[in-house]
Amino acid sequence: MAAERRAQEPRLENLAVRGTPVHLLSGGAGPDLLFLHGAGGAGRWLEFQTALAGRFSVRFPSHPGHGGSPAAGWIEHISDLAFHYLDLLDTLRLERVHLVGASFGGWIGAEIAVMASHRLASLTLIDPVGIKVDGWIYPFLFGMDVPEIVQTVFHNPMAALALAPPDASPETMALQYRQGTALARVSWNPYLYDPLLRRRLARITTPTLLCWGAHDRLAPLEPCGQAWAKDVPGARLRVFAESGHVPHLEEPAAVADAIVEFCGGLP
Repeated sequence: MAAERRAQEPRLENLAVRGTPVHLLSGGAGPDLLFLHGAGGAGRWLEFQTALAGRFSVRFPSHPGHGGSPAAGWIEHISDLAFHYLDLLDTLRLERVHLVGASFGGWIGAEIAVMASHRLASLTLIDPVGIKVDGWIYPFLFGMDVPEIVQTVFHNPMAALALAPPDASPETMALQYRQGTALARVSWNPYLYDPLLRRRLARITTPTLLCWGAHDRLAPLEPCGQAWAKDVPGARLRVFAESGHVPHLEEPAAVADAIVEFCGGLP
């Protein structure tokens, strides 16, 4: 049991991908899995990652400009991040991986899938943003204070403590500013979507699981989750009754179990 726990503990690597520094946490054993985090989730190895590491070899990079990964001036569009992670797979010599992306990371994951489904053994998108849905405008997070963000993103506000800054030091404030700037570079205008992505979702040939919080206020199940379920060929939709926009933080064991079950049932 002790050896199993040690296998699930993350290891820190700092590598370069085509000259771009990457802060990478790795842990677990089994089939290769790439986890792409949402805003504010960089470098936080939490219960969800630990649960996945019980069945997979998990790679968890911080996006450029987030967490321990410095900003990269060449990243100007969401597709740049998708190519960055395809280059990361090449650097790690991983031909195919299970990909799990949450929120903003789910958007990146979808961009990867429409480009290179053959590199993915499976695709799990957790409440992704990234597409324009008729009748819905994403709430403007950049204009909210912290309590408003928590109310919008979380169904259970206590779950937000997992992403709370460790302190209010100048270094922490600088990191928060750097992460916000990196996010805004690729998601400000248009806000939280790629105008080209939705019509390209039909290109996805990877088995796809959509995990959605029933109380998501940022990208609600209806209409957003239903739009993804309709447009991604063969996608399965799982709804988590006690979650908002981040079910992997609010119901981590249940979401991890759903991913394990989904991947275990693939041919």
